Amino acid sequence: MRITPLPEFQSEALLPGQDFAPVEQLIRDKARAQGLDLHIGHGRSIWCQVDEGEFGAKKRGDGVLVFARAHRAEWLGAMQREISEYLASHLPKAALRWPSDKDIGTFPGNFSLTEVSAITPLCPDFLRVRLTAPDLHRLAGTDSIHFRLVLPPAGDLSPEWPRIGANGQIIWPKGSKALHRPVYTVRHIDPDAGWLDLDIFDHTGGRTAEWARHALPGQHIGLLGPSGGGIPKQRHLLLAGDETAYPALARILESQANHAKGQVWLLGKCADYPLPRPRGFDLIHLPEGAAALCAQLRKSPPAPDSYAWMAAEKSGVTAIRTLLHEELGHDKGLTHLAAYWSA
Repeated sequence: MRITPLPEFQSEALLPGQDFAPVEQLIRDKARAQGLDLHIGHGRSIWCQVDEGEFGAKKRGDGVLVFARAHRAEWLGAMQREISEYLASHLPKAALRWPSDKDIGTFPGNFSLTEVSAITPLCPDFLRVRLTAPDLHRLAGTDSIHFRLVLPPAGDLSPEWPRIGANGQIIWPKGSKALHRPVYTVRHIDPDAGWLDLDIFDHTGGRTAEWARHALPGQHIGLLGPSGGGIPKQRHLLLAGDETAYPALARILESQANHAKGQVWLLGKCADYPLPRPRGFDLIHLPEGAAALCAQLRKSPPAPDSYAWMAAEKSGVTAIRTLLHEELGHDKGLTHLAAYWSA
């Protein structure tokens, strides 16, 4: 039986004639893969808690009712899209129809078409990009500090952007018009002035880094979000990440002055990113990456009440998750372990 209140913003989509069992198993698999809190309702319903709210499914007549529930209105569209894409990738006939007829043909509510204002070197390994748009207030909170950059193919001078379709779902350009949607951190923002800064790790082979090296002021790109992952509020923090996570680590550290203490492990080969250094935090460079961090944690396990926020390459995060949850028995509710990229 449910004992927690429902998130305020909700949407439902019916899958008529769909057996509940495969949908239930897909949600179980996603919860297991991402370490999400899973709730079961007597074999007739199932749902997972995420930073943005929760999602799940329940039996409804001869079909399945899929639902998304968000704590903020602007998060609902992103949750709908993720649920639809996940189910469709495993159940090709599971075409969800979210209700939103009035928005047909418009941009999604969590999408902004922005203009590049400036691109400047931040340090030898990072570029800072400033984007401008009039509708950035939804990205200014601390309960979700990430978003998706929406980039057209290289050389496309007339890109197509996402639109709301007749079934209420987002229609994304396909084929030669397909968009690249990497996740980035809001490094600085002034929504009243209409600008946002993000920092891009400048590395060989990075599609976004390649774009940033050649982008010019005045160019238009998309921005989708917010996209989960807020600033932890606990008093003792264990923070770790490679270069892709340095901007997020900076946001977290910047907010912790006189509020918390802990350790920060920099797992990238470089450590020249300008991180804040609030009193009470020790910064340690471990260029050997996740393996070196696992060795440190085995030698000195985290205190039971400490919160572990860690983000890096997928296999490294998997090793950290196994160590913390299975070997050391650290509370899953006191961890945020995110795979930011895959080797």
